[in-house]
Amino acid sequence: MMTTVKVSADVHQRLRDQARRAGISQAMLIDDLLRKNEEAEFWAAMAASPAPTTEELDEIDAAFSATARDGDL
Repeated sequence: MMTTVKVSADVHQRLRDQARRAGISQAMLIDDLLRKNEEAEFWAAMAASPAPTTEELDEIDAAFSATARDGDL
């Protein structure tokens, strides 16, 4: 499905120029920019989240060790 997005002439020209330099379509450039922004948001949220407690780390370690013993690794 295709749709139209209204942007200013300046933004359209910037999209066109960057897409040409990258050798990709404008749609691919927008998709790439969105993906990079989503990844940056993910890592920013990870950095902002509290560090796990010692107890949480012990639980993770125990679960990993149990999985390793089951031969699932």
